[in-house]
Amino acid sequence: MPGSQGSKSASKASPGKTDLPITHPEKILDNESGMTKRDLAEYLIAVSEGMLPHVADRPLSVVRCPEGSGKPCFFQKHIGMGVPKGITNVPVPNKKDGSVEQYLTFDSVEGLIGTAQMGVLEIHPWGSRNESLEKPDRLIFDMDPDESIDWKTLAATAKEFRDRLEKLGLQSFVKTTGGKGLHVVAPIKPEYEWPEVKEFAHNVVLGMERKNPALYVTKMTKAIRKNRIYLDYLRNDRGSTAIAPYSTRARSGAPVALPLEWKELNAKARPVFHVMEFNKWKKRLATDPWLEMLKVKQRLTAKAIREAQS
Repeated sequence: MPGSQGSKSASKASPGKTDLPITHPEKILDNESGMTKRDLAEYLIAVSEGMLPHVADRPLSVVRCPEGSGKPCFFQKHIGMGVPKGITNVPVPNKKDGSVEQYLTFDSVEGLIGTAQMGVLEIHPWGSRNESLEKPDRLIFDMDPDESIDWKTLAATAKEFRDRLEKLGLQSFVKTTGGKGLHVVAPIKPEYEWPEVKEFAHNVVLGMERKNPALYVTKMTKAIRKNRIYLDYLRNDRGSTAIAPYSTRARSGAPVALPLEWKELNAKARPVFHVMEFNKWKKRLATDPWLEMLKVKQRLTAKAIREAQS
């Protein structure tokens, strides 16, 4: 399997070690860690078994940094000319004017390697699959803390999301974002369309804000977010995306977003992971807590929708 091949390799590859279909493999994509295109490609191969189930066959937005994270980067969501092998397109209707836009998508390790070739440092999938674009199969809650918020408080917020969703009949999972925040994600059967799912998510965060308005805020306004945690429910909107598990971030040091076990929220400090320290944490792949997510079959029920409104 491609994942096992990658997991045996060191995170810092030597020239000629692997025959990868990428040009300029020694090009530096992160000055702080020294991560090259080859390093990125080999990392993506190593984590592919854990990452692909959460990004394959979904419309994608990516952050491309052809000159590395320290130089200007740009978002891309539409297919372009000369994309690498393994990356293809999915037609997405534009709700405003009825036109059809061709979004990036892939379903293989070859596609992941192709993103390294493109200098992609962030992969952001939709919360719905290509075959059911209008009906999301993920509920995503993003916690964006002010700089003054400590790790213990943020971790407690994620647990509060977990408990609240559990009362609504939904099992959830947590991951780091590769930045200062956390995501709590609940898989759901794709039965409701985006507006219904977004309203449910909005009601969940409003309930938390009502309970603790001194700590939580649900509006994007920067001025009111000081000393608070912004509970972002807008990931549950058509066209919105969230950073994929195992994706790198376009930030100095090449940090990655990573699935966590709930008990890891009890750690004294925020867990941080980097591509070039992969050998230190690659054993986590064997006990990936998000593997369980793929087995969970749960529905967003009418009862849960009513209870979230109260």
